[in-house]
Amino acid sequence: MNVIVSEALTREKLIDDCVSKVHEEIKNILSDYKSSQNLCDIIKDALTSSGKMLRTKLLISISLMGDGEISKKVISQAAAVEITHLASLIHDDIIDDSTLRRSHKSTQAKYGKDVAVFAGDYMIAKVFSYLANENLYDEIKVIANTIKHMCNGEVGQNLIKYRLDMGEDEYFENISGKTASFFKTVCYFGARNAGFGQMDTERMVAFGENLGLMFQLKDDLLDLFSNKLITGKEEFSDIREGIYTYPVLLGLKDEDYGEEIHRILLENKERKLGEDELISLRKLLIKSKADTLTALKIRDLADENRFILASIDGKDVMYLEKILEKVENS
Repeated sequence: MNVIVSEALTREKLIDDCVSKVHEEIKNILSDYKSSQNLCDIIKDALTSSGKMLRTKLLISISLMGDGEISKKVISQAAAVEITHLASLIHDDIIDDSTLRRSHKSTQAKYGKDVAVFAGDYMIAKVFSYLANENLYDEIKVIANTIKHMCNGEVGQNLIKYRLDMGEDEYFENISGKTASFFKTVCYFGARNAGFGQMDTERMVAFGENLGLMFQLKDDLLDLFSNKLITGKEEFSDIREGIYTYPVLLGLKDEDYGEEIHRILLENKERKLGEDELISLRKLLIKSKADTLTALKIRDLADENRFILASIDGKDVMYLEKILEKVENS
């Protein structure tokens, strides 16, 4: 038992060390922003508000399932994904007019929308320039496709704002693009790095998609049933933007409370709802058990992922199980 614990701690320390290397590589990729004082503070602020590097940890964990070593290419892949994802968040805050990003003032709120657009564009340009200089041409293709799928999801979501007849399939198709794309990409990179065959690579990509869907459903719950002291962003931001997420779709179908939820959302299309109305909507969604049913959907996706991990023979999936548990229970 002591040996197992020791090996687990060693693996966790290795992953943490690799995450630190990714942080340093991100700074290296974006280092020449210092030549322009106009971009200097903006990029530094954006990096300060970056998240917990979940996608990087996922990529590294799967990559280690090969020969147990992490090459410079893995660090480059992770850094490229993190910068591209960060750029997408800067652009996302512009679209949503969000003032907060992970409890920090968003780039668009601090510097203006125009500057935020250019900062995000700069980051993406730096990623492709960096990957080309590193001769990582397959990575360029994969990340370009990731951005394409992400944009398709974002556009799809934007085109159905305020629609009350949206089906669950359409909802999941959109979030598969806008949220799950980067999760699928890092799982693909990791599986290829580890030398997986086609079947196991497809399984890991499915694992990443499910994880991304879980991540979005968690965000849906926080937006409706939490507060900005916990989430670091405004409450009811999706509802205010006419974006009706999975818990809302479930509430609309409820026999007892669906009609009243429908009425409030019709008002939402015509005018800005007051705080009292939004609180009433939250109470109706709780009565309809929309929060509980969403949590059950998250658990179902987690169970699907446990089945996937069990099907990967001869590989140490312990750290992936920890990531899955963290996303499920956070």
